[in-house]
Amino acid sequence: MRVLIGCLLVVWAGLALAQSSRDLRSRFGEPDIERYTTTNDIGLTVEYGSDGLACQIVIERKHPLLPSNEAQQYMPPEAVSALIDEIVPRASRGLHLETQSENMGCAEGRVDGYENVWIGRYTNACVPLKPERESMATVAFKRHVCPVSRYAQLHK
Repeated sequence: MRVLIGCLLVVWAGLALAQSSRDLRSRFGEPDIERYTTTNDIGLTVEYGSDGLACQIVIERKHPLLPSNEAQQYMPPEAVSALIDEIVPRASRGLHLETQSENMGCAEGRVDGYENVWIGRYTNACVPLKPERESMATVAFKRHVCPVSRYAQLHK
């Protein structure tokens, strides 16, 4: 009986400590970053500007918030392209201004700069024949209310 009561107390204490989204919003206000899960278990993390619109977006395979020892999981390039086109349709990007590429071992990065946005894609080039090889993609909007991205710092 004592064990049962002890277990119930532990469960009750755990529930009392857990914070719901509603609890946190009532205490701290609206979040400036949110994470969504799209198709294919791909995570979309969005940071908002003071105007409530998206400023920076990270697209990567959904993973735990705290680091773990799991091997990195990759995404199909077609799924990443479809998400980017949905988030930032080509017509809204503006004129294509430049492309930057980086290679270091198996890691490849490419950033395309447009008038209104930077789009970065990061790939594991050592697995070119596998259908899933993109590690991450980023979208950084060029708006005055958005935090200055590292891409903007490189082009001052």
